[in-house]
Amino acid sequence: MILNYSKEQLIDLFKSLKLPQFRVNQVLEWVYNKGCKSFYEMTNISRELQETLNKNYYIYRPNIIKTSKSIDGTIKFLLELQDKNTIETVFIPETNRNTICISSQVGCAVGCKFCNTGYNGFKRNLTVEEIVSQVLIVKDYLNSWKTKDKFITNIVVMGMGEPLFNWNNVNIALENLQIGKMQSISPKHITVSTSGIVPVLSKIINKFNYNLAISLHAPNDEIRSSIMPINKFYPLKDLLNICRTYNKLITFEYLMLSGINDSEKDAKQLIKLLHGIKCKINLIKFNSWEGDVFSCSSIDKIKDFQILLNKSGIIATIRCSRGQDIMAACGQLQSQNGLIIK
Repeated sequence: MILNYSKEQLIDLFKSLKLPQFRVNQVLEWVYNKGCKSFYEMTNISRELQETLNKNYYIYRPNIIKTSKSIDGTIKFLLELQDKNTIETVFIPETNRNTICISSQVGCAVGCKFCNTGYNGFKRNLTVEEIVSQVLIVKDYLNSWKTKDKFITNIVVMGMGEPLFNWNNVNIALENLQIGKMQSISPKHITVSTSGIVPVLSKIINKFNYNLAISLHAPNDEIRSSIMPINKFYPLKDLLNICRTYNKLITFEYLMLSGINDSEKDAKQLIKLLHGIKCKINLIKFNSWEGDVFSCSSIDKIKDFQILLNKSGIIATIRCSRGQDIMAACGQLQSQNGLIIK
């Protein structure tokens, strides 16, 4: 399970094997940058070390149960883990960038009413190797196309799960991807999305290296608590007080739900709520799923909402949903769906 180690842990491991520290960087680059699946592919390390590593460790890949391709080019991967649990990962190709949306948990404990992932509850956190292997699986897939323009430029931790409930593993995974020279992946190309786990966020926000996205979705506690139960534990005042200490731009995600949070009054409340915070707002169209009880605001309603925010000086954009036809868009991921159709 070599992918489960942080760089520091690998250094300690290699010291115990009486190996120099530079070997750690070699192994990390082979695994993350060159995408090797076997220690015997690492041509600049000795045969003896290859055999030692192969005897005691392995380079993990989950099993791909199914890939689904959208009419817009988005690809969804249904992955089976070693304990037979399943997760979903999404690759979103665009003209100037290629983004992978990765999961941090099997299911989700937050239980937002509008999200398909949390509908069946939470099972467990993903390990470091299960997080990074999602990136490596997509890298393998793209390499099989044998086209130089198909590579990963951005990572968003916006798939299944709440990243801050599994922050230690998520953080190690993201650090390893950078240390291993995973193509052009750097902190400025990585976004972590959270529903706002205040105790964790307060500890990490001043040393947070990535782009921060917060699932807001409401202009007041009453509405937010009704659609996001987590707000009852960490209300908006506490969450936004932490956001005010952050010296970088925050992206607030705002799902447009017809008759719930899309009125002119809601927009004006939102403007007042976010006063003094350096931010932008992504207005997201609600993507339906079997069993949901919401409907998306009309495009005219969304545009009117956007205009009010922009006039106040807040940058507000309407996010283009991708992969809706294969249930790969925001809020649609649910691993059980993929097990039904193989």
